[in-house]
Amino acid sequence: MKGLNLPPNIVAMMREQDRDPTKDPAVFAEMKKRKEEREQRLISKWNQEIRQEKLKSWLRDSIWSGSRPLNFTFDRWKPDMQDNTQLAREVGNNAWRLAKRMIAGEQFNVLMVGEPGTGKTSLALAIADKVFKDAEKPYLFISTMKIFGMFNDRFDNPKVGHKLKDLQKKAKQAPILIIDDFGTEAGMKIFNKNTGKAHFNPVRKDMQEWLYEVADARYDEYENAHHGSTIVTTNNTSGDLVQMYNPKLISRMITKRKDNTIDFKGLDDMRG
Repeated sequence: MKGLNLPPNIVAMMREQDRDPTKDPAVFAEMKKRKEEREQRLISKWNQEIRQEKLKSWLRDSIWSGSRPLNFTFDRWKPDMQDNTQLAREVGNNAWRLAKRMIAGEQFNVLMVGEPGTGKTSLALAIADKVFKDAEKPYLFISTMKIFGMFNDRFDNPKVGHKLKDLQKKAKQAPILIIDDFGTEAGMKIFNKNTGKAHFNPVRKDMQEWLYEVADARYDEYENAHHGSTIVTTNNTSGDLVQMYNPKLISRMITKRKDNTIDFKGLDDMRG
């Protein structure tokens, strides 16, 4: 017990267990064994409560698209619900492999790209859930659409500006950072009658700068290494995203590695 720095109530319970010694060696040994087992159960329960509170603190600071926390686990991924069962199984297996790499200690960016409703956010959360449970690395979830709305509101409400500042600090430090629906905040493509081409308008400058600071803090250009892992879900191609954001931001946030990319193209929209 020495050096464990346990809560007073647990220490008191353990001391209570020491007040009934016996001179019978066999009985004493059995009591000692049971005492040690109870101690281990108490310590395990205490550690589990600490881990859960640690995760909850990150989830409370997350910005959710529906203003309520989401969760998803790998056992809820059902390939048979898709017409292309084989592709759905491969997508799930790829996400599982990425989670295992993070659990092993790798830090890298992940891109999940595809049509709306195909499960990108679900599997991003499944990866984060698995990594937390197996490696005790918490995650922060950020919906870019909600962040976009906060930038619109911050001049009318100073508290929103303070929240954005605190959130940015947290995003820089998160072991796992999920950037959800990246690019949706730019709106629809605009058709140019003169050129006959469609394009996206750039996302507002202050939001770009906010995200760039986050991405830059999570990437060591000198070492060409990532600090933590960033999972980006998007409905847009890399070419679309470059029209919306500064290429330097895209370079830091969007991975070019195929083994870190999961393409959901070919899966059905399962919403509704």
